[in-house]
Amino acid sequence: MEDSGIIDLYFRRSESAISETASKYGNYLSSIAYRILNSREDTEEIVEDTYLKTWNTIPPTRPRVLKHFLSRITRNLSLDRLEYYNAAKRSAETVSLMDELEACLPNPQGSAERVLEEKELTKTLNRFLGELEPVTCSAFLMRYYYAHTLKEVATQLDLPEGKVRYMLAKARATLRSRLEEEGITA
Repeated sequence: MEDSGIIDLYFRRSESAISETASKYGNYLSSIAYRILNSREDTEEIVEDTYLKTWNTIPPTRPRVLKHFLSRITRNLSLDRLEYYNAAKRSAETVSLMDELEACLPNPQGSAERVLEEKELTKTLNRFLGELEPVTCSAFLMRYYYAHTLKEVATQLDLPEGKVRYMLAKARATLRSRLEEEGITA
């Protein structure tokens, strides 16, 4: 079924919307959650929570790209779950992944300051990603948004792992410089 048809099912409040979503995107959503959480049980719960949140969000929201809408929900729920767990239960790969970006990203303290800083950071990140070469942008998103391993990124982009590691290091350095130029510091 096409995405527009699935979205229409949500708007009609048809329960088949969830089964159609699961049929088309279940494996994809599971892979996102598993890469972040590294737990089958948590992955299953997060995917089910994604369906529930989607049900509660559509309507009134009409996503432009259902796949990206679902992946964002799954990713955010997974990261929330990861944050909930104590450090001992966290996946070493995910902690390592976050450590790679930690030096670039700010950590504001106040809530009003944090909201403004997050908006600015989002704008800056979007501009930064738009200026990257397509292959570098894909590698950056695969690694830091979808939590792929370096080996998975290299395989999917048909590049040597060392080349991917270099591209990502260079992209992080460029991002750090960009953030500093715009007054957003770690």
